[in-house]
Amino acid sequence: MQQPTIGSLFAGIGGFDVGFENAGYRTAWQVELNPINRAVLADRFPHARQFEDVRECGAHNLSAVDVITAGFPCQDISIAGCRETNRATRGLQGERSGLFWEVIRILKETQPRWVVLENVVNLLAVNDSRDFETVIRALADCGYVGFWRVLNAQYFGVPQQRRRVFLVAGYRRMPPIQLLADAAPVDAISPASQSQHWPRPADAWAANTLLANKAGSQIAMGCTTLVAHPHGWDQMVERQREAENDGLCLGLDAANLAEALGAGNAVVTQVAEWVGRGLMGGTG
Repeated sequence: MQQPTIGSLFAGIGGFDVGFENAGYRTAWQVELNPINRAVLADRFPHARQFEDVRECGAHNLSAVDVITAGFPCQDISIAGCRETNRATRGLQGERSGLFWEVIRILKETQPRWVVLENVVNLLAVNDSRDFETVIRALADCGYVGFWRVLNAQYFGVPQQRRRVFLVAGYRRMPPIQLLADAAPVDAISPASQSQHWPRPADAWAANTLLANKAGSQIAMGCTTLVAHPHGWDQMVERQREAENDGLCLGLDAANLAEALGAGNAVVTQVAEWVGRGLMGGTG
């Protein structure tokens, strides 16, 4: 069987692409605006063509692929993004998240077998869920049908609670049903899942912090920590020197801040690999 191919829109540093290549795909092209991210892509995917602006891409310069992946911008969808910009959630009407419509345009022009979209979980709720309905309808108008799942990176061997919604759709056919199934049932809620809850009422205590926003309110568990050391802060400074001697940079300058942002925005490769393996049977 010929090796299946993917094209990556809003590629970032290649989280989707690494995961799919680990699942047996080959990356044909990537579209990414950030120059630092593109440098990472050029280094890690020398076999793939890189493009800069999604608005200038289409059937005229993108080769045919089996799968198109797109973690389109979430700034106008996520609660955190709107808090940072101090404005209401604009959703798909926003300047950045509105680039979703470029994905739809490219799907209409290229018609890959499969499309995989990824975004923050708030996509399901923004604007009273009307935006998510718009996403589903827009895909259907292009001939794509499928389903969505909320996947948490912590259940893929990653030490991070990172919940993202993945929408998988096929051109005039449903994706493989195994993408809706878990590998095996679990016996009990894992300790990691219980970390944000109190198993017993007696474990709760008065909180000293109240966090509230338009999306809801949260009362956090209060905690006061006092660390004492007989030598004051000297040992902490010495540990910092040791860490720096080992090559660890404590603090962020302009260069490694960009690297941290690239990593923080990336699709978790293990999750992408699981999705890619689930689709593998339908790319032949």
